[in-house]
Amino acid sequence: MKKIIYTVFVLLLLTGFLVACGSTENLTEKNSAMENSPGEKPIDSDLRIITEEFPPFNYKGPDGRAAGWATDVVNEILAKLNQTSEIEILPWKRGYEIAQKGPFVALYSAARTDERENLFKWAGPVAYFDYTLYASNKSGITIKSLEVAKKTGTTGVVEDDSRNQFLKENNFEDIKVFRTDAECLKSLISGEISLWLGSSTNAEAIAKEEGLDLLTFTPVYQVRTVEMYIAFSPDVPDSLVDDWQSALDEIKADGTFDEIRQKYNITATSKESVPDSPAAVAQQALHTIISDTDGMIRPVLLSYEVLRETSEVKSGEWGKISPLLAALEKNQPDARTWYALPDGSYYTVVDGLTSASLKSRPYFPDIIAGNVSVGYVVVSHSTGKNTGIVAVPVIIKGNTKGILGASLYLDALTDKTREKIPEPFLFFAIDNEGKFAIHSEKGKISQSISAYDRNKSLKTALEEIFNSSSGSCSYEEDGVYYNAVFQQSPFTGWHFAVAWPA
Repeated sequence: MKKIIYTVFVLLLLTGFLVACGSTENLTEKNSAMENSPGEKPIDSDLRIITEEFPPFNYKGPDGRAAGWATDVVNEILAKLNQTSEIEILPWKRGYEIAQKGPFVALYSAARTDERENLFKWAGPVAYFDYTLYASNKSGITIKSLEVAKKTGTTGVVEDDSRNQFLKENNFEDIKVFRTDAECLKSLISGEISLWLGSSTNAEAIAKEEGLDLLTFTPVYQVRTVEMYIAFSPDVPDSLVDDWQSALDEIKADGTFDEIRQKYNITATSKESVPDSPAAVAQQALHTIISDTDGMIRPVLLSYEVLRETSEVKSGEWGKISPLLAALEKNQPDARTWYALPDGSYYTVVDGLTSASLKSRPYFPDIIAGNVSVGYVVVSHSTGKNTGIVAVPVIIKGNTKGILGASLYLDALTDKTREKIPEPFLFFAIDNEGKFAIHSEKGKISQSISAYDRNKSLKTALEEIFNSSSGSCSYEEDGVYYNAVFQQSPFTGWHFAVAWPA
């Protein structure tokens, strides 16, 4: 009997020890939201959640609490996880610095860019916005390129915002930083700055919030579209980030995400039904976009191959080359034509000699070696837009003396492709470096497919598409299952795909 009592006593002690050890587990594992049962009282997320004033995505509501499109999404995620958390509204610079250092911080809405990729862990996307340059209506300013913008005067931007980083990367020197976009806009209207790098997604909302006249400022140059995510500090465990991503995928799949978009007058995801024989429709669409894309790029290449044999181009004199490229650009408005020298300096029809260099571009050494280049995806130095490169070497006596090139606007190509591909079909193409060249969600253009490592289903499908010449596959994204057909273009080398809800 004593032995039994002793054994029970030891087991109780051991159980207590294990419970005590469990209480010291990582807070994330303890609070992994997917383990909470429905009906339980919400638990604290243990995350410090931070946002900024950036309507309509996130802003201070009438009750002083965080509100807005992205805030509603974050609150729905918390509800799915049966968690709760206060949301702080801080100036972007301060919130951004806190999120990089941690501990246990979630920051939204953050543009996911190459420069930020390894600074955070990511869940999303929750929204998208574009980079647009604005000027005062009375200024008379017109902008045709980033080169022109650099010389126009002071450009205002929110400090440490992705747009601030974009200006620095593109060698803008006359930059004035502000705490908020509202401060930028007020300074633009007052004449303190010449340009504001804002966004057409929320410029009007900011003006209304501040009681500013919408007729006092105007967009003068649209740059590109980017996706916005929830950024987690590096110390946040992968399991928690995965929980947030799964919850976000669920609210996209069950219609909650679209309800939030409609609440803020944002176009909801297409509800078009899948047609009969979707695989046949997708296969035809696939052939169409490959044919159309090749049909747009091939004439540019052929024109350049003819031009490089002319005496004007072989002279290497920009004054003689410029009229030829101007004629080409007039017939191809969705491209920027250029001529580069072997040292990387280059000219455009709009800017003349630019301040940037092409020497660090991945395609440059290959062209200098005497090879034609088709299809590299880059963000243009001169325009700031997502572009696909077509370039030919100008060879004299066996040496490359110059390069004729065109930067094709990929957002415009995507828009034209969307006109041919009916909803609810999705489409995309991947270049030979693993970047999206076109995508029905334009915020993904120029992104690397490696950014989707957290979604094993999508990652596997993208790798199969990238490493195969043709075929079919299935994958899950945003809580929706898709079937897809894909094929590589032998001309551009791009891997095209058309997908539809399964």
